[in-house]
Amino acid sequence: MKGTATRGTSILRRLGIFAGAAALAAALSAGNALAATVIKFGHDQPEASPHHQAALKWKELVEAGTGGEVTVQIFPSNQLGSGTQMVEQLQAGALEAAALPTGWIAPLVPSISVLDLPFLFPSREVAYKVIDGEMGTQILAPLNDVGIAGVAFWESGFKQLTGNFRIERPASYEGQKIRTMPAPVIQEQFKAFGAAPVSIAFSELYTALQQNVVDGQENPIATIASMRFYEVQEHMTLSDHGFLAYVFMFNKAMLDGLAPEVRDVLVAAAAEARDYQRELIAQAEAEHLKTFAGAGLAIDELSEDARGEFVTASQRVYEWYAQTYGGEVLSRLQSAIAEVAGE
Repeated sequence: MKGTATRGTSILRRLGIFAGAAALAAALSAGNALAATVIKFGHDQPEASPHHQAALKWKELVEAGTGGEVTVQIFPSNQLGSGTQMVEQLQAGALEAAALPTGWIAPLVPSISVLDLPFLFPSREVAYKVIDGEMGTQILAPLNDVGIAGVAFWESGFKQLTGNFRIERPASYEGQKIRTMPAPVIQEQFKAFGAAPVSIAFSELYTALQQNVVDGQENPIATIASMRFYEVQEHMTLSDHGFLAYVFMFNKAMLDGLAPEVRDVLVAAAAEARDYQRELIAQAEAEHLKTFAGAGLAIDELSEDARGEFVTASQRVYEWYAQTYGGEVLSRLQSAIAEVAGE
């Protein structure tokens, strides 16, 4: 009996050890799950936009590529605040990642606004080759000095001009109030055209147009569609006057603190999602224009003579930029554009 009791006690002890080990393993597994890196990603576009679809693609690529080690939470439509507020949160580490127009970053890093100069890029193809290459890396580099790591350029496409008035020439803008981002380059652009620029938060722009707080605005076709600005404007001129680049960026300390292989996944996914977004935008533009026309928006194309007048008026913006921020970055960018355009 004694031997039997001893054997029973031994078995129970072993079972207890196994149960304890299983519980520890479960606890460790739960701990690892809880310890997964969570990245909050903010942007300013609605859920129906190509920007949000690209954000979902990035989330999918990151979570699959890291085996769940990184999870992504997406906050569209300025849910985390205005563009300025998201940039501030990114700097402070309260937000890990964001994709926002250069115009919201320009007050912090003025040199990045070189991409906002009017009539800079002759085509999408040229723009892509330049900003995806070494020149783009150089333009993003100053962000590192303010605690932000820019890793890729997303986009909204080429900007078009809209208003409650017909836009034929720079003279059309005389006395008109035009909404802009808080980017000095863009504000100088509309001053050069004769307008009065008014900085209004993106989330408030529809109401501002509806209530005639401002008379017009500029945005790419994809944004005019997703934000339904065509409902509260009477005229649109297809001008392709400026390329609206978005910077995909991280809190630098957070990104630098990740394991190299994880960091590589995040950065590569940003580039892959960028290409996906570009395809979505290009495919949708023709349909958007049909929607605009069907809603009663009068659509004109900028004539070559009128384009020449706008280009001439824009030269003072280039001069202002060079005098204000120096001409080195602008000169290198123009050289890069000329080289790519001539290929």
